[in-house]
Amino acid sequence: MRDLKECREAIDRIDSDLLRLLKERLEVAGDIARYKLDHNQGIVDRARENAKLDSLARAGADLGISPVMITAVYKEIMAHTVSFEQSHIMALLNEQPLTRDTSIAYLGTQQGTYSHLAALRFTRNHQGHVTYKGRSSFEEIIAAVENGECEYALLPIENSSSGSINEVLDLISRTRAYIIGEVFLPIDHSVLALPDVRLSDITDLYSHPQPITQCSDFIKLTFPHATIHYTSSTSEAMQTVSELGSGTSAAIASRDSARLFNLVSLKDDIANHKNNYTRFVVLALTPVMVPQNLEAKTSLIFSVQKYAPGSLIAVLDTFSRNGINLIKLNSRPRESETGEIWEEIFFADVLAHLDTPVMQDILHKLKRLTSYLKVLGCYASSDRPVHEVKRA
Repeated sequence: MRDLKECREAIDRIDSDLLRLLKERLEVAGDIARYKLDHNQGIVDRARENAKLDSLARAGADLGISPVMITAVYKEIMAHTVSFEQSHIMALLNEQPLTRDTSIAYLGTQQGTYSHLAALRFTRNHQGHVTYKGRSSFEEIIAAVENGECEYALLPIENSSSGSINEVLDLISRTRAYIIGEVFLPIDHSVLALPDVRLSDITDLYSHPQPITQCSDFIKLTFPHATIHYTSSTSEAMQTVSELGSGTSAAIASRDSARLFNLVSLKDDIANHKNNYTRFVVLALTPVMVPQNLEAKTSLIFSVQKYAPGSLIAVLDTFSRNGINLIKLNSRPRESETGEIWEEIFFADVLAHLDTPVMQDILHKLKRLTSYLKVLGCYASSDRPVHEVKRA
């Protein structure tokens, strides 16, 4: 029988072989991406994926490997391969070098925020060096792109539990940057504290306002008398708790980031809604072209003619009559430029390519039906989040 040292050396050798094979698999995926682009084929083939998973599970079972393990591992591999192919196609279509350096601004002055995790996800298939630049406010994130400091700006725009983030909507309506991508990040809020601290010891909670809102039920039930301290980001909350060194303080943030601040989780999955996702949008000064074989989303803002009866219905009907699915509609007040007290501005997401004849015809008609119209961007849709393997 091999001793522990020999076993670890064998594991290291096997892991090196697995990494080499994964790299070889991605190289094949790059060729597949080129073929799909040339032949206008879709990226995702669910029937083949399901058949492949069944085949692999059976083959694994024949080798004595749990089908559950095989399915979980290969779902992750397939999901990342799809993302890699999409990034490859986007780079080819927009005539960008496949290997290049880039930079992205996100919320939080330190690593470990949900925004930082989303930035890592957006750039996970980028071939080249990525510089991650944390900022302390949404305004600073957008400014980093507008002044040329970063290529990309990543902003949280809505959450499945707490809804739209109005401050971000307002900023996006004014920026000259375009939405060029989106990221759906699963949010698993946890109570994080120093080692050996108990839940019953907590008297002070630190976090960004969004996690506090999203975990309000748990906070009311577990910490009815705790003092809430709002921070600019979850990383600031974790840093504060770590630096305080107090046995009565805790942060609400991601368990995946706890180790960065020498904290441990006292309780996981505390959000009001268990299937909790935050949608992030990525902005850049240059819009992107989305290949026709990728499902695209176009975002725009508009205001209707205030005193024209049925003006909003006329706008919505324009999409409906052309078979275009409008999947999101938000309204926000903004200062009127015509002397009115205010006017309503609408944010809309539609599942359509911007450069198709039908969308161009719709935009032409909307110019007559609206008092203000602006396209925020067209980008590859990510409404189907990457499969997540749930923790036991």
